Amino acid sequence: MKALYIVRHAEAAYSSGSGDHGRPLTPRGELCARALGAMLARLAQQPHQVLCSDSVRARRTAEVARSDGEWNAPVELDPLLYLAPPEILTAAARRAHPETERLVVVAHQPGLSDWVGRLTSGAQPAFGPAAVARVDLEISSWRDLGPRTGTLRWLVGPGEAHAFVERPEG
Repeated sequence: MKALYIVRHAEAAYSSGSGDHGRPLTPRGELCARALGAMLARLAQQPHQVLCSDSVRARRTAEVARSDGEWNAPVELDPLLYLAPPEILTAAARRAHPETERLVVVAHQPGLSDWVGRLTSGAQPAFGPAAVARVDLEISSWRDLGPRTGTLRWLVGPGEAHAFVERPEG
């Protein structure tokens, strides 16, 4: 079974001199990205591969999560993931390395909610900044990814990730 972690970039500044594509994370966004990375590490769910939009906010979310979660997987930037619809997100995930069991995709709304809905039950969950959804897939190859091939296991927002990471061991 494959696991897909669908991540919306963390909170970004409302504007930048570089337009929408160049918006950086806010200080809160940086903290939330750290918590996201640490949460997946604490769950022993570090990804084997990370696909990411090339926008500044998505790239920084992935880099911070990777660093704080001590993920070994490099961040692979894909300009097609910037504001991508579900069809493009699916096509990118289908190109994942065959040996990848846990894939993280960092991208943008509104495509992510729609993508989760298409991959699972049809429901489109609310997907705030720094939210991460885990979709378990009933496929053996990423090429088989498609509508209703997955089950939404959980959706965690940034506050829940912080609480999870700050919870004492044991």
